[in-house]
Amino acid sequence: MNLFSSITEESFSYLVNDYGFLEPVSTDGSWKTTFLYVNDRIGIEIELNYRDMDAFVFIMKLENGKLPDHEEEPVKSHLEDLINVQRTKSNGDQTTIEQFEKGISRKSELLKHNIGGIIKKSRVILN
Repeated sequence: MNLFSSITEESFSYLVNDYGFLEPVSTDGSWKTTFLYVNDRIGIEIELNYRDMDAFVFIMKLENGKLPDHEEEPVKSHLEDLINVQRTKSNGDQTTIEQFEKGISRKSELLKHNIGGIIKKSRVILN
Protein backbone atom coordinates (compact mmCIF):
# COMPACT_ATOMS: atom_id res chain seq x y z
CA MET A 1 0.00 0.00 0.00
CA ASN A 2 1.38 3.41 -0.90
CA LEU A 3 1.17 6.57 1.18
CA PHE A 4 -1.68 8.01 -0.90
CA SER A 5 -3.89 4.94 -0.51
CA SER A 6 -3.06 4.74 3.20
CA ILE A 7 -4.13 8.37 3.77
CA THR A 8 -7.27 7.83 1.67
CA GLU A 9 -8.32 4.62 3.39
CA GLU A 10 -7.84 6.16 6.82
CA SER A 11 -9.77 9.33 5.89
CA PHE A 12 -12.74 7.37 4.50
CA SER A 13 -12.80 4.46 6.97
CA TYR A 14 -16.19 5.65 8.26
CA LEU A 15 -17.74 4.36 5.01
CA VAL A 16 -16.91 0.81 6.10
CA ASN A 17 -17.45 1.29 9.82
CA ASP A 18 -20.64 3.37 9.80
CA TYR A 19 -22.38 2.81 6.44
CA GLY A 20 -21.73 -0.81 5.49
CA PHE A 21 -19.39 -0.22 2.53
CA LEU A 22 -17.04 -3.08 1.70
CA GLU A 23 -13.34 -2.84 2.51
CA PRO A 24 -11.56 -0.45 0.12
CA VAL A 25 -9.71 -1.67 -2.94
CA SER A 26 -6.52 0.21 -3.82
CA THR A 27 -5.20 0.14 -7.36
CA ASP A 28 -1.66 1.52 -7.33
CA GLY A 29 -1.17 1.47 -11.11
CA SER A 30 -4.24 3.61 -11.70
CA TRP A 31 -3.85 5.92 -8.71
CA LYS A 32 -7.19 5.18 -7.09
CA THR A 33 -9.03 3.63 -4.16
CA THR A 34 -12.64 2.49 -4.41
CA PHE A 35 -15.29 1.79 -1.78
CA LEU A 36 -18.41 -0.21 -2.70
CA TYR A 37 -21.86 -0.22 -1.07
CA VAL A 38 -24.45 -2.79 -2.16
CA ASN A 39 -27.98 -3.55 -1.06
CA ASP A 40 -30.82 -5.35 -2.88
CA ARG A 41 -31.71 -2.36 -5.06
CA ILE A 42 -28.65 -0.14 -5.48
CA GLY A 43 -24.88 -0.22 -5.68
CA ILE A 44 -22.79 2.84 -4.94
CA GLU A 45 -19.09 2.99 -5.70
CA ILE A 46 -16.97 5.84 -4.39
CA GLU A 47 -13.79 6.20 -6.47
CA LEU A 48 -11.03 8.43 -5.13
CA ASN A 49 -8.41 9.41 -7.68
CA TYR A 50 -5.12 10.46 -6.07
CA ARG A 51 -3.53 12.26 -8.99
CA ASP A 52 -6.35 14.73 -9.60
CA MET A 53 -7.88 14.40 -6.14
CA ASP A 54 -11.25 13.68 -7.75
CA ALA A 55 -13.99 11.84 -5.95
CA PHE A 56 -16.45 10.10 -8.27
CA VAL A 57 -19.73 8.52 -7.24
CA PHE A 58 -21.05 5.69 -9.41
CA ILE A 59 -24.67 4.64 -8.83
CA MET A 60 -25.97 1.34 -10.21
CA LYS A 61 -29.42 -0.18 -10.16
CA LEU A 62 -29.43 -3.75 -8.83
CA GLU A 63 -31.95 -6.56 -8.75
CA ASN A 64 -31.65 -8.68 -5.60
CA GLY A 65 -28.17 -7.32 -5.00
CA LYS A 66 -26.87 -8.12 -8.50
CA LEU A 67 -26.54 -6.26 -11.78
CA PRO A 68 -29.59 -6.96 -13.93
CA ASP A 69 -29.26 -8.99 -17.14
CA HIS A 70 -30.03 -5.85 -19.14
CA GLU A 71 -27.09 -4.12 -17.51
CA GLU A 72 -27.56 -0.36 -17.52
CA GLU A 73 -24.63 2.03 -17.42
CA PRO A 74 -24.00 3.37 -13.92
CA VAL A 75 -24.75 7.01 -13.24
CA LYS A 76 -21.37 8.73 -12.68
CA SER A 77 -20.96 12.10 -10.99
CA HIS A 78 -18.26 14.10 -9.30
CA LEU A 79 -18.99 14.19 -5.58
CA GLU A 80 -19.13 17.99 -5.61
CA ASP A 81 -21.57 18.04 -8.55
CA LEU A 82 -23.85 15.57 -6.80
CA ILE A 83 -24.08 17.76 -3.70
CA ASN A 84 -23.88 21.10 -5.54
CA VAL A 85 -20.60 22.55 -4.25
CA GLN A 86 -17.56 23.95 -6.07
CA ARG A 87 -15.06 21.32 -7.23
CA THR A 88 -11.48 21.47 -6.00
CA LYS A 89 -8.52 20.08 -7.90
CA SER A 90 -5.00 19.12 -7.01
CA ASN A 91 -1.83 20.42 -8.61
CA GLY A 92 -1.25 17.02 -10.23
CA ASP A 93 2.30 15.78 -9.78
CA GLN A 94 3.20 19.06 -8.03
CA THR A 95 0.85 18.35 -5.09
CA THR A 96 2.65 18.03 -1.76
CA ILE A 97 1.70 15.40 0.79
CA GLU A 98 0.34 18.15 3.04
CA GLN A 99 -1.85 19.50 0.21
CA PHE A 100 -3.02 15.97 -0.57
CA GLU A 101 -3.93 15.28 3.06
CA LYS A 102 -5.83 18.57 3.27
CA GLY A 103 -7.68 17.93 -0.01
CA ILE A 104 -8.58 14.33 0.86
CA SER A 105 -9.70 15.43 4.32
CA ARG A 106 -12.01 18.02 2.72
CA LYS A 107 -13.49 15.41 0.35
CA SER A 108 -13.92 13.03 3.27
CA GLU A 109 -15.83 15.62 5.29
CA LEU A 110 -18.02 16.53 2.30
CA LEU A 111 -18.91 12.89 1.77
CA LYS A 112 -19.38 12.19 5.48
CA HIS A 113 -21.92 15.01 5.80
CA ASN A 114 -23.75 13.97 2.62
CA ILE A 115 -23.54 10.16 2.33
CA GLY A 116 -27.00 9.57 3.83
CA GLY A 117 -28.51 11.97 1.32
CA ILE A 118 -26.55 10.39 -1.53
CA ILE A 119 -27.86 6.93 -0.64
CA LYS A 120 -31.43 8.28 -0.54
CA LYS A 121 -30.90 10.31 -3.73
CA SER A 122 -29.55 7.18 -5.46
CA ARG A 123 -32.87 5.43 -4.92
CA VAL A 124 -34.67 8.37 -6.53
CA ILE A 125 -32.22 8.70 -9.46
CA LEU A 126 -32.58 5.03 -10.36
CA ASN A 127 -36.37 4.76 -10.15
